[in-house]
Amino acid sequence: MAPIATELATLRALTFRISSTPTSHLPPHVPAIAATLATCKTLLSSPASSSKTASEASVAVHKYRTFLSTLLQDRTIQGRWAAIVLVKSTVEIGGWETLHNCGPWVRGLLGILTKPDPFFSKQLCIITLTRIFTLTREYPTLVREFTTPSLTPFIQATLQIAASRTTPALLETILESFNQLLPRHPTTFRSHLKQIHQLLNQTITPTPSSRLGPEQVPGARSDVTHAVADAARRLYTQLPCSAPNAAKGATSEEWHASFKKTIENAHRVGDKVFRAVVEDWKPSPRDPTSVNGSTIDDEVQDRSADPMSLPPWSGIFAGGERLVGLLDLVKAYILCPTTVPINLNVGAVVDLLTRLLSLTIPSAKSQNFHNAVKFNNQVSKEERDNLWLILPKIHVAAVDILLALMQRSDASTTSIDAAMLDQLVWVFTAEKDIPEVRTSCYLAVKALLLRSGVALPKSSVDPLADVIRKCCDDILPQEPIGATSNQTSSLQKTNGNAQATANADAFLTTSKAIVARGNFTGLQNAAHALLPVLFTNVRPQYWSDSLRTRMDRTAILVGDKDAMVASVLNPPPSRKFGKPAASILPLLARSQSGEKEVEALVRPRMPVILTGTQESDAMDEDEEEAEVLEDLGEEEQFVGNELESLLGSGVSGDNARGDVAMTEAAELRAGTPAPTNSNSQATEDLERANAVVKRPHEETAPLSSPKRQRLSEEPKDDSLQSKLPASTATAIPVTIAAPTLEAPATVPALPNISTPAVSATPIVPLTTANKLGEEDSDDDDDGKISLVLGQDTDSDSE
Repeated sequence: MAPIATELATLRALTFRISSTPTSHLPPHVPAIAATLATCKTLLSSPASSSKTASEASVAVHKYRTFLSTLLQDRTIQGRWAAIVLVKSTVEIGGWETLHNCGPWVRGLLGILTKPDPFFSKQLCIITLTRIFTLTREYPTLVREFTTPSLTPFIQATLQIAASRTTPALLETILESFNQLLPRHPTTFRSHLKQIHQLLNQTITPTPSSRLGPEQVPGARSDVTHAVADAARRLYTQLPCSAPNAAKGATSEEWHASFKKTIENAHRVGDKVFRAVVEDWKPSPRDPTSVNGSTIDDEVQDRSADPMSLPPWSGIFAGGERLVGLLDLVKAYILCPTTVPINLNVGAVVDLLTRLLSLTIPSAKSQNFHNAVKFNNQVSKEERDNLWLILPKIHVAAVDILLALMQRSDASTTSIDAAMLDQLVWVFTAEKDIPEVRTSCYLAVKALLLRSGVALPKSSVDPLADVIRKCCDDILPQEPIGATSNQTSSLQKTNGNAQATANADAFLTTSKAIVARGNFTGLQNAAHALLPVLFTNVRPQYWSDSLRTRMDRTAILVGDKDAMVASVLNPPPSRKFGKPAASILPLLARSQSGEKEVEALVRPRMPVILTGTQESDAMDEDEEEAEVLEDLGEEEQFVGNELESLLGSGVSGDNARGDVAMTEAAELRAGTPAPTNSNSQATEDLERANAVVKRPHEETAPLSSPKRQRLSEEPKDDSLQSKLPASTATAIPVTIAAPTLEAPATVPALPNISTPAVSATPIVPLTTANKLGEEDSDDDDDGKISLVLGQDTDSDSE
């Protein structure tokens, strides 16, 4: 309840301030009262209640509303003006509780429109009523109670004000009000379309330069400004919403018919304005206008019936204004929203643009070429020169239509980008000395490159060199005029003597040129916006070295961060094999060290991010490696255990003797050569002995074919066992030192080793190896590895 009590006290204080202040002194207090009224939003928008606090609030709100109704009927202009402002503020913060009680306020505001109040009071009154009608749109009950009965007298009163000689600001307010209300209440405006058409025909395409007098043009208006004409054109595009058969789907057809009529009227006016030249291009669906002595008037004019009921005009400058107005109307048709879906004829718009952009101001150099502009000899030279004066304005209006078409259609009209880019380059080359043309061309080229610059071929990008050079010149400060050096000093001969003179005013030329250059803010902004797009949306290999250097230098000199970042992110291709192209990153880091984008480029801190594909591939590799280890893990582990058991069994005695005897017996059966008397040979023998037992001798793990031993083969001479030396039956120590032996011609006979000694060896699975060796072919003998512990004695035994 505390906030309600605070708002209640505030509202009572405001009411007392309004009632106690004389009406003649009330306007200075209105801004403070309206600002404080915003704190009473909860109180003004809450419904009535039966509690004691709510009843006090209801009384305070009722008292406040009564004072406003009284002020609307005040005799003074100051009181009515204050009431209009406070009513608008109250309606906007009061919600439905205030709207359904604003009937007396609506009637009071309509009464003010019929009184001889100043234009600013009527202007605020129209704005307040428009706001009330817009807010009640969400509540059908309030529309039926207040808006529908009050809208008809409101339209009649405002049309009566617009028909009279009023100020441009009030006329603009009326047109803007109709722009908001007509799409929402098309049926109510349908009965007033005739009067609205009469008003709009005088305002959508003004021709102030017409040579026709007011008596020759009935209903001509002199209070049409650019803002009024723009509001009138937007309202003209909304008139199809109030078509008689709009409920049956005729709105789209009516809109298309009106749009087509505007395009045809623009071609019709163009035929008269461009009569001084012979155009090489004509719109395909139209018949070319014949130009002969009987159709040429002394002065270009249009006094016949206009298809759109527009007033007549006379003079080349008036014709240019009429054509520019029609082009702005086409732009309004493209940009303004509609209540129903419509079909836009893009082909008709492109035909109109192609015709307008094909005709350019001829230069002195183009007179010698076959593609120069062809003049019509029946038209005077004065009219032809006047045509060159109005042609840049027509081109600017045509480029604005192209920008509106790209904005509305987005990427659905990219097929026309290459052709329109050629047209823009054509116009820019002929009229690049005019700042308005350069500004519009920069904006249009930027929009075209943003849409399809990456897809453009090199043949479409090469003609942009002149545009880019001029763009860089517009961004950089103006350089001193070169002719100043010739103007500042000169030689004057007097009586045969050369005397130097100086022009002091010539020293001010440079500063004046720089000041005049700096006044075109829109031109510089358009050039600055185009430069980063040239780096990002055109393939770097399409730019020549000189042009890329000029772009980089311009960005560095003016400190354009966006252009420098775009240049770093899109480096030029390397012209030398194996040598990267130069980058302006050091200059960017020096001049823009505090920017976040530069910090991210110089010191990136992005962690390594593993994508799902890489993680799955790594997991697959880990699984495969684990499977391989599982297959070989037992074998490798067995090799380690076997070697450890062999080396550690040197202290056991009997088992060691059996192992050595068994190993040497197998070697002697295989017929291996005897070792030499060197330590290296003994070391190699030990390594080969250890290499024999790398795989387990088990049933489940068969031996590999290169390492299988044919142990089942019996020696041909049983006396070989008796020839083994007795020293081989000793235990094998952990560290084996090869004995120093002299190779005798004949090895002495060795004592026989009993069979139980062989059977006592721990290597029992040798029988399995013998069985496997019997199944092997004789070709496996080449892959056998035998232990060499002594000199081969096969030759002696034989």
